[in-house]
Amino acid sequence: MNKLRIAGPAKEPARTRRPRTRKAPTPPAPRAAPIQDATDLYLRGLEASQPLTREAEAELGRRIVDAERDALSALVRSSASVHALAAMAAEIQSGQTNPRDLLLNGEAPDAADSTRRLVDALERARALAEGPESDAALPTDLADAFDALRVDPTFVERLDQALVARAKATHAEELARIEEARDRSAKARARAAHEKGELVRANLRLVVATARHYSNRGVPLLDLVQEGNLGLIRAADKFDYSRGYRFGTYAAWWIRQSIERALLYQGKDVRMPVHLTASRRRVLGAERALSQKNARLPSQEEIAESSGVPLDKVQAVRALSFMPVSLDAPMGDEGDFRFGDTLASETDAPDEALARTRMREATSEMLETLTPREREVLRLRYGLTGEDDHTLEQIGRSFSLSRERIRQIESKALEKLRTWSEERGLGSYLEGLR
Repeated sequence: MNKLRIAGPAKEPARTRRPRTRKAPTPPAPRAAPIQDATDLYLRGLEASQPLTREAEAELGRRIVDAERDALSALVRSSASVHALAAMAAEIQSGQTNPRDLLLNGEAPDAADSTRRLVDALERARALAEGPESDAALPTDLADAFDALRVDPTFVERLDQALVARAKATHAEELARIEEARDRSAKARARAAHEKGELVRANLRLVVATARHYSNRGVPLLDLVQEGNLGLIRAADKFDYSRGYRFGTYAAWWIRQSIERALLYQGKDVRMPVHLTASRRRVLGAERALSQKNARLPSQEEIAESSGVPLDKVQAVRALSFMPVSLDAPMGDEGDFRFGDTLASETDAPDEALARTRMREATSEMLETLTPREREVLRLRYGLTGEDDHTLEQIGRSFSLSRERIRQIESKALEKLRTWSEERGLGSYLEGLR
């Protein structure tokens, strides 16, 4: 007998397990290279410095000019500035001040018109200061004439100092107007400085790129960059957007000039003076061109005429050694000492300096034993205060005395000094007074 089997619920087929996929580990963020030195630190800080577009440079240039004009306008429209402007006009007339030095770009070849307008405006201010209404403010057209000029910062500073001096001797109402004018001018100058800072920060990389061309010349790169930054700041001060050129093109010249001057001053070699470097370049160029043209060495007169350098300066340039000599150059058969060791020191040795000091003290003490006339005769006769020695005739004319009388006074004074010095064992100090 078959047993009845009751079937239970059907079993579900076994699920196939999918293999787990492990996620790849996230690679760590790249670490910045370690900072090596101060130069590396400075260069890292320039990553945010980005050059400006032509339009952005022009806009900054406009804002700088507007701020500088506001700074000047606030001061020249104050009645207290009239006398300061008149003083500048007097300095120009006497030759004490060059009017081009009062303009920001007065050295430019096309600055003649601006110079003439500045002189005319200053003369009008001078006439106003000398007239019956010397305490009145400048007429509007004259103030506008100053506003149209781009003056050097020292011009504004002189006006500001003049207002400070005027404020100390004026009444309360005028003092309030002066302080208001100075405050407006100071705020405008701060705006101009901020805009110039934007120009400078945007071109710091240009300085580094330029400085790299001058590396390995005896001055560290960071020092060259610092000097180049000074040139960049100067370029920002003098930039004139209305001329249409890019600021970077203009600044590159100032940067190079600043770096090259630093190399001349700070290099390790003994070099030609800076003021002769440009002349030397022109002299050598003219000499080379004349030699090729005439197939002979030119005379110094021919070089001077061709180069435009004065003859005396041509002679000075030719007399100097064109090859710099390093102070660290080895000397001797085995190179056991430096060239700099052979140069005479201009500093007194400690014992010589001490002896010189004691001699001055003893001389001063000895002279106190004489009468005023005797002291004066010896001072003139022997140049005791650094002057040239005087003859007996010259001293006699000063005192309205004869040559023989001056000789007697001198002899008597020396005898007094000898007696005094021998009593104190200082006779050697008078060996030269015979």
